[in-house]
Amino acid sequence: MDVPPKSVTQVIDFGAGGNRISTLRALINPGWIYSELPIINYPDPILMRILIVTCLCVYCSSVLAQDPEFRQCGRQAGKYKPAAAGAGQAADQDHRVHMFDAEQNIYADRVQFFEEENKAVATGNVLMRDPDLDMTATRVDYWPDKKTAKAENVRYWYHPRHGSGVAQVAERMSEDIFTLKNATYSTCDFEDRAWELSSKNVILDRKKGVGRGRHVVAKFKNVPFFYSPWLSFPINKERKTGFLAPVFGRSSSSGGEIETPFYWNIAPHRDALLRPRYLTKRGLQLGARLRYLNAHNFGHANVQFLDDKKFADQRYLVNLIHNHRFSPRLNANLVYNNASDDDYFKDLGNTIGLASSRQLERRADLTYSGTHSGANWYGLLRLQQFQIADSNSDSSKDPFKRLPQIYLQNSFALPAGLTFFSSAEWVAFDHDDRVDGNRTHLQATLSRPWQAPGYFITPSLRWLHTAYDLASSNRKNNPRRTLPGFALDSGLVFERLLPAFRLRHTLEPRLYYLYTPYRRQDDIPLFDTSQYEFGYNQLFRNDRFSGHDRIADANQVTAALDTRLVSTETGREMLRASLGQIFFFADRRVALTSAKKDGRAVSNLVGELSISPSERWKAIAGAIWDRQKNEFFRTNVNLQYRGHNNFIFNAGHRFRRMDFSQSDISFIYPFSDQWRAVGRWNYDLRKKRSLDLLAGIEYDTCCWKLRIAARRFLKDAERNVRRGAETYSNSIEFQLTLKGLTSLGSPISEQLQRNIRGYENQNTFVY
Repeated sequence: MDVPPKSVTQVIDFGAGGNRISTLRALINPGWIYSELPIINYPDPILMRILIVTCLCVYCSSVLAQDPEFRQCGRQAGKYKPAAAGAGQAADQDHRVHMFDAEQNIYADRVQFFEEENKAVATGNVLMRDPDLDMTATRVDYWPDKKTAKAENVRYWYHPRHGSGVAQVAERMSEDIFTLKNATYSTCDFEDRAWELSSKNVILDRKKGVGRGRHVVAKFKNVPFFYSPWLSFPINKERKTGFLAPVFGRSSSSGGEIETPFYWNIAPHRDALLRPRYLTKRGLQLGARLRYLNAHNFGHANVQFLDDKKFADQRYLVNLIHNHRFSPRLNANLVYNNASDDDYFKDLGNTIGLASSRQLERRADLTYSGTHSGANWYGLLRLQQFQIADSNSDSSKDPFKRLPQIYLQNSFALPAGLTFFSSAEWVAFDHDDRVDGNRTHLQATLSRPWQAPGYFITPSLRWLHTAYDLASSNRKNNPRRTLPGFALDSGLVFERLLPAFRLRHTLEPRLYYLYTPYRRQDDIPLFDTSQYEFGYNQLFRNDRFSGHDRIADANQVTAALDTRLVSTETGREMLRASLGQIFFFADRRVALTSAKKDGRAVSNLVGELSISPSERWKAIAGAIWDRQKNEFFRTNVNLQYRGHNNFIFNAGHRFRRMDFSQSDISFIYPFSDQWRAVGRWNYDLRKKRSLDLLAGIEYDTCCWKLRIAARRFLKDAERNVRRGAETYSNSIEFQLTLKGLTSLGSPISEQLQRNIRGYENQNTFVY
């Protein structure tokens, strides 16, 4: 291989210890850098980098080979190792020819330059290195004038993706065209190729940003599971049309299922995802998602359609979101959702990520925000209604339509540190089964804060006016309500150092006085008002109700105390405890539906506690103590322990009197550097039944991972707990992840992250 062609008339040979540096520099490029060892400008680094692009031949998901995923490989995994690579003496040792350009280096036992052909040939344990790539070859030919190169018997390690592979020949045909013959790629170590891609021939076009592979085969445990006679793939950051990894699953209601997503790169600012999904008990479901991003608008559209053979019915779902920017101050937002039937999500799942699968919102907003005359302004014009996708719902309790809602607010600073805030709202409410009407609400607030590091005090005055125009003849058609209000919020902060424990201790007492006079409001309907759930934050609200149909009367003071222990070394909050209660000076007469007075002198006692004595232990608890019945009204306790090798145990309990009492236990148990078990048990202590059972096992290696999980859960658990129904769904799912390439099967990791607190995608067993 080192014998020069016969046509060469002059050969300049630089072996170990060569000394004809100046002659070589003059022949090739007078401006090249040299050092104590013989140096020439080495072949274009793009040739080496392009080798790793073979991984894109069947790269069909966004799973990237980040370092935590390859923890099982050890700290030096993926790095060039001469012994393991079988490269003999191919190392950057002294007394070898060294060629470099910027951060790229090449080492060889021998370099020859053929003047007539203007070609440089490097042979003998050739090693090429840059920050991202190591590559060995038996021979590298380089033609500087043509900017072409050829490498033979290549073995490479691409560190950012933990990738490695071989190629019989890697050749740069022109400035933009590269070819690879008999190339492979994997993120596994050479000693254990659990999975590998191979291709007979790969052509890479840098100008077009496209690669083409022929006879592409993917193998797992030496068993082929994918073949394509021809594939096209991107070699830059641009998106490209193609199939994504299939998704498999099984459930008791729909049977087995397989989804084969197809990604369509329509334009740089527009793409689509087609999602055909076959359910053995129901038939073929067609789904599509379109996304767009323009200069002044963006949004997406989701559509699903199924001719359900189980019920002999056509079922569909539409989800549209559009955001439009007319100017920096004026914006519009459109949300539209529509399901064919009330049981769509119960049978087919929420696969498009809707925030709620019960109340499907339809809304159009026009918003304005800006600063004028020293004031901050915000305006809203809204049309809104809901589709209730719940066959067991009471239609009389459906939300009102807002056709339309007009809202305007502003705030600005006044002299002497005063702040003024005002708002105005007009809404036309509409309902099929309840009283329709219009509501006008005006509000103004004047406040003056004083604050310093050790204290704060903020008095505020407010004025509220609400007027109605009702459509019913059974009520007073134009009720009105006007009332003032006053609030005074104040607090102190005391702190001291505990040097012996390296802690800072704080005491933070707070007093909040609220006064709002009583106004009779029984003749006002409830359009959008409900009562806030009582908790610690409710101690400092200026109203017990959301919305404007009820303004709570109040003459009360809240007394609360916070205390904290903070580490002076790390700043970590090791303990936080809060306790508070409201003291009433008058009966509360305003209620949602009843005129019955609330004559209690004090509210329930509210407490919160957070303890984290070490990095391993953390506990959070909250409780409401009923002073009249001397028992807990609501409690919530969560405990987490993180043991050695990232063993995690979570235990929780939540209770509300006359409503529910549930326990929740979950764990992650790594019993070796490759195996770990996961599980969750959510149990209803009142009904004595399981709400959610999940058990799974994971096997994690250097370059692949297998998850298997079984789950049995109560459908729509909260609603079924209330009505006593027991409709369970059972499923067994698996997921095979080829690290750095793709995942096959169901997205179990997302489900585990939602159900098990502290779950991480990779096994963090320390060994």
